[in-house]
Amino acid sequence: MNSAGRNEREEAFDWRGPAPLAREGVIALYSWAQPGWTFLWGMAGALPFLAAAALAPALLSLSPTVDMIAPAAEARAAAAGEIAFAAQDAPFYLLLINAADLFADAPGRLHLLAKAFGAFIIAYPLAYFVSSRFPVAVSAGLCAGFAAYAAAPFAGPGELGLAMLLVCAVAFVAPCVDTAPGRARFEGVLAGALLFGLWLLHPAFALAGFVFLSACPFLSGPCGLARYAATLVVFAVLAGLGEALAPGLNVTRAAATSDMLRLQGAVSAEEGGGISLGGVIFSMAIVLAVTAIFGGRTYRRAWIAAGGVALVSFAAARIAGADAAPVFILAAAIAAFSAMSPFYDGVFQRHDRASVCAGLTAAGLTLFWGAALIVHASGQFALQHHTARAAPADIRAELALVQPGGPTVATWLEEGRFSTPEARKYFALSPVDQSAMLLEASALARAMAEDWAREGAQKGVEIAILTGADIGCVIADQRACRADGPAAAARAGVVLAPRLALDPAGEAAGRAEALLYTEFRLLRQTPFWDVWVRRGTGEDGGGKGDDDKGGGDKDGGDAADETGAVSAPAAPAVSP
Repeated sequence: MNSAGRNEREEAFDWRGPAPLAREGVIALYSWAQPGWTFLWGMAGALPFLAAAALAPALLSLSPTVDMIAPAAEARAAAAGEIAFAAQDAPFYLLLINAADLFADAPGRLHLLAKAFGAFIIAYPLAYFVSSRFPVAVSAGLCAGFAAYAAAPFAGPGELGLAMLLVCAVAFVAPCVDTAPGRARFEGVLAGALLFGLWLLHPAFALAGFVFLSACPFLSGPCGLARYAATLVVFAVLAGLGEALAPGLNVTRAAATSDMLRLQGAVSAEEGGGISLGGVIFSMAIVLAVTAIFGGRTYRRAWIAAGGVALVSFAAARIAGADAAPVFILAAAIAAFSAMSPFYDGVFQRHDRASVCAGLTAAGLTLFWGAALIVHASGQFALQHHTARAAPADIRAELALVQPGGPTVATWLEEGRFSTPEARKYFALSPVDQSAMLLEASALARAMAEDWAREGAQKGVEIAILTGADIGCVIADQRACRADGPAAAARAGVVLAPRLALDPAGEAAGRAEALLYTEFRLLRQTPFWDVWVRRGTGEDGGGKGDDDKGGGDKDGGDAADETGAVSAPAAPAVSP
């Protein structure tokens, strides 16, 4: 009887027995390595995504083509001094575009290289930070996931800023096991440069970065104060250098932060790009709960710090309109894998089935969502590669911007389905339609320039495309970019006015009507463009005049009145 009761008591606590096989698997997930090797594994994980962005022939985009070309024009205009660099919304992204402009010309390639540069700026400091804060497996996964997140085809400046913010959070919040002062100072240098990048990207990310910096002396280890001081010094030096190169830069960024705080209700309603936020938030909550219950009061800093990172970063991501999935993945990683995680004692020392199960749960959920982030970005790269291979060669070469699907409205217009402006108002241009229109504009501009150069008539004639941004300097001819389309038209010899609205700033054509009617003459019309030439351009030396030559557009001057693009009578149109 006594023997039976004793067996029952032993079976009741059987869950506290050892689990050697499960323990070996969990130890593999929680194993650390030398910082140098961990850093190399992190960079190796990020390298495929850096290469995928840098070497892609064309960028996959669902945004309007004009919106993708505009940043290139703005970056070139800022470099030429036509617009104030300090007044731009995201000057840091313009710097990346300008850096990419040294290696490529096509708008899509500029974005691809800018993404690759931004992903490297994220991957290098992250690999260095996590090498002394996380086990090797999660370190490599975080570097790969964040690089993929920032370099993915559908990522933008918002995703770049959020990834930089989370890298700063690793340095400022997660404790470092290497207490050497030299390492702390170098980490402060890297973090200060990232913080200045956030200052030039979005005020929400910059403000969140300073919130994390305020916690640095208390959470990032014994050398937290040295890390904090180095960060502030580097940020101050870079801010002073930026002010010297672009006067008013810091005042403008501070005003943007103030405006953001006043407009607290202006939070973006965009959802994450393909990853269920509900699922990743619920998984993070499970990890934090397991950490709090399993660690008790001794390890409360693990889940409190992770929860604070999640709340602040999520608010910044929502304001900036970025995909917030990495926020909760990093928060779970800080709770489960950082040096203040309670699972190391339970797995490596006083292990039993319960502690092994708790550690495996936290690790498994964190690594699962990190892998999901990588798989999702990989799917975007695969779709980009497939779409680019199927795209026409001229699009890959000239625009390097590809979109799924084929032309719709552009084809219908060429077939003559819409003959009046009223009918066209009900159909919006797709990105593919815009690409077709802009390719035609590029071909028209190139043909006119070659024709004039061959006949020795006009050399150095500038060609402008009448849109909100001066995209003509990117796709029409190589010249200094102007502030916008109307400013370029005021200096140009040829103006291409779209007969369909290309962007929300299409009122540029309306603002330039007086300029076109008084200083230009209508040379030719196509289904998509009115070609205007400045009076006196091309009329001497074998140029293409319009007074002594007939032919041209089949509709003649009547087509202008039919479309509503030109209301004044024009001379007989001539093909350039």
